[in-house]
Amino acid sequence: MNSTGETLSLIDLPDEVLQHIFYYFSPEDTLLNVDHISKRFNRLSNEPLLWRYHCRVQFRYWDSNHRIRQKFAGNVGDVDWKTLFLYRQQVDLQTTRTLDSILEGQIDRIGKFEEISKFGYDAKDTLLRHCHTSSEADDALARKYYANAVLDHVHRSKALAEWWKLGRGEGIISLERVLGSFDLFVLHDQPGDLVEISEILDELAARARIEYSNIEYLSARKKALAIATFLRAHNMTGIATELAYHDLQNSYIGIGLQADDHPSSPLISVAIFCAVAKRLGLDARCCGLTNHVYAMVYAQPFQDLDGKPLIEGDVPPAPMYLDPYRLNSEIPIEHLRSILAAWGIHPLEFPSFLSESTPTDLVLRTSRNILATIQEFRGHGGDRDNTEHPTVRLYANPLADMDNAFYSALWANFLLSPSVPSLDGPTQRQFIPPILERFERVYTMDASLIEQYICPPFNNSASSEHWELYEVLRKIRTADSTPRKLKSRVLDRARDKVKYKVGQVFRHKRYGFIAVIIGWDAECGMNSEWVAHHDVDAFPGGGHQIFYHALVEDTSMRYVAEENLEIIKPEVPISLMSLAGRYFKRWDWERHMFVSNIRDEYPDD
Repeated sequence: MNSTGETLSLIDLPDEVLQHIFYYFSPEDTLLNVDHISKRFNRLSNEPLLWRYHCRVQFRYWDSNHRIRQKFAGNVGDVDWKTLFLYRQQVDLQTTRTLDSILEGQIDRIGKFEEISKFGYDAKDTLLRHCHTSSEADDALARKYYANAVLDHVHRSKALAEWWKLGRGEGIISLERVLGSFDLFVLHDQPGDLVEISEILDELAARARIEYSNIEYLSARKKALAIATFLRAHNMTGIATELAYHDLQNSYIGIGLQADDHPSSPLISVAIFCAVAKRLGLDARCCGLTNHVYAMVYAQPFQDLDGKPLIEGDVPPAPMYLDPYRLNSEIPIEHLRSILAAWGIHPLEFPSFLSESTPTDLVLRTSRNILATIQEFRGHGGDRDNTEHPTVRLYANPLADMDNAFYSALWANFLLSPSVPSLDGPTQRQFIPPILERFERVYTMDASLIEQYICPPFNNSASSEHWELYEVLRKIRTADSTPRKLKSRVLDRARDKVKYKVGQVFRHKRYGFIAVIIGWDAECGMNSEWVAHHDVDAFPGGGHQIFYHALVEDTSMRYVAEENLEIIKPEVPISLMSLAGRYFKRWDWERHMFVSNIRDEYPDD
């Protein structure tokens, strides 16, 4: 009501007030309603500032081709923000529809993964929303599993692109990005991707500026020591105990920056130090000796490490060395030389050992650290409860993440190893068989990545490797596009013969593992070699009893005779919950079994 007693309506308000009010409307309300009220409202609701705000608030993740940071920082009128918002809204709609289609049937899933993946990071916000679906949803397990699976594929695509560019020397690639690419293989729906790793390092540099208000004016030596002290004071380098030295998590820069105890190997500790140091104006690099990694800090141009000006003709000062993993003090060069001498290295070779390690060297070294930890863990029998050997826990199911970590190390070695034999190490070819083995068994959705990175070097049709590669891809894509063979209890006359159902949880009578039934055969369907190897004919029921396909809590697949199943009804099978979404919609709390999502194959289960 105004001063004359008249009641004011919304249209009586000035433009600047209306524009402020429009920020409180949802984008959907603005598009469907406000836009159509009047020409004035249409004009005001199409202001670029409003749609830049919606783009910033509604979407956290953007594909790199948008260069969104530059756009947000630039002139608001240089970008058609409403069109950009509508594009992202369309991506959200198409991603959700395609994900729904993945859940509805087992056919053409590879193509559907690729359909979402083409949106890159523009699909990540949508996938994260589905990853966090309410546990009360009818398809909660399946939706979470496949949203995570597609997101994992998107993350792997980003990681391989980083290593591919590094291997070809394309542009300047930061160490934090090529090391952070390992994190992308195990990240799932957690924070800690390449952009977020960079943001955390930016924040650390900003905090260092606050705690050391004069840090910009310190000499290179004092600044390096201040940064090392700052990082160790905030527990950002090193590990809590040397007993955990070989833990898998120590090889991941994202985990080192985010976890409560900030665990990091010497390599990761030095990488964190160098990243923060560079943000604070230092020329900091990594130096990898055989048994440890150190930081090297160079003096500023035309100065020595203590900030004193160099006189024309002076020899450029040698770098200083630090060990951020253990200490916040300088490591005398004499100490490092004494280590090299103890190894029997000739003094003339010292400079090559005490020089900078390239990002490629450090990525390959990280991959070796990952492989060594996994090998040691498996050497102990893979007992997750044994605390006397390295742990493999990262973000999700430890054994599944161990497979992801192993897969990442294989890819890093393939993309960064030489294509021709050398005395220095393995070649690309050596990593193709293990990559393909895991591709066929676990990562079939990565067909496009195999085609993009592995196939081109073997594009000679006269080569046997060419046909072997394309035969593997043909088999995988054909199997994916072929409808599953129907296993009906009625049509197969197996209603009374097949005792147990898809979704029931069991304990193996002989080996004790917990698993869930994901399929069945009316009799043993394996070849004679498998039957002989497992001595099936010696079973009381032999090979003519029901055999069940099973998903085991250790992520493996087993084929189990009915006589070896002991059905159990747990309150909730914790060890299977993160894996079960591949085949099941949800856990039925009343019947204590999983609800099938593969009824296109087993319609009566």
